[in-house]
Amino acid sequence: MKLQEIHSEAGAHIKSWNKVPRGAVGENVKETVVSNGDVMVRPVLKFEVVSARTVDQDNEKKHVAYTVMIRKDGLQPDPNPAVIERRYTDFLELYESLRREFPAQMARVTFPKKVLMGNFAPGVISRRSAGFESLLEHVTTEEKLRESKILAMFLQGREEHEARQWMEAQRYDQAIPLLENCFRLLNKLHTDRHPTVMLALCRLVACCSADPTATSAEHFADIALRRYEAVCDIDLLQFYVPLLQLCVRLWWSVGRDKRPLEARLEDLKRRGVKVDGCPTLLEALMAMDHL
Repeated sequence: MKLQEIHSEAGAHIKSWNKVPRGAVGENVKETVVSNGDVMVRPVLKFEVVSARTVDQDNEKKHVAYTVMIRKDGLQPDPNPAVIERRYTDFLELYESLRREFPAQMARVTFPKKVLMGNFAPGVISRRSAGFESLLEHVTTEEKLRESKILAMFLQGREEHEARQWMEAQRYDQAIPLLENCFRLLNKLHTDRHPTVMLALCRLVACCSADPTATSAEHFADIALRRYEAVCDIDLLQFYVPLLQLCVRLWWSVGRDKRPLEARLEDLKRRGVKVDGCPTLLEALMAMDHL
């Protein structure tokens, strides 16, 4: 695969937002809960259109690209917000697809109408931004909508596709920012051990470990190991042995004690789990992506 064939706009946009000061965008949104006389703060998921830019390129029809920041704020602003950039037609497809598949849950949802002229006027952009935020906040409060493949494709399909292309080209340094953004985003939407979150985390660990310049492999590998302690999804367990084996090599390279991980692998082997001759975590994930 030629590197110039890979669409890199999503990755470049995500990298540009890495420099935004955390907590400097929008308001600190939180829900206060009183339990047994104690005041607790429950983090609240927030979608905010933080910028809009006009795209006028030779190979694309002129349009407005909206940057949506996804945060989960509590007592302090979310230190790791995620960002996506989408255009009006992307939001429209999300809305129409959800209405077709989940008419009851979408019955009362309105969507900004198309206009014949004035798509680039500040007033139109402002109204559309508010409509997009309301749509996403509604979708994520309804379980059926939140768990739908339609929403998953809207939120991460473009970035995940590009990351896979970079992985095929062995440009893991380019895939990592995309995969980390996907992981952060999905982890705000779902529980820590949700299958889509765990899969995104495994991809991130595999890429960080394959890139000699990455400094976060150990950090994300630690997170993955802790979360796997309570995972029972059979489809995810296929990655557990490769993850352990990756961590054994990683722990050794950074001077950490790898014996507990080796003992865990030996225990799995005694219980009849295949340990020897397994593909690496990266190989297992890429094989799954090609099915």
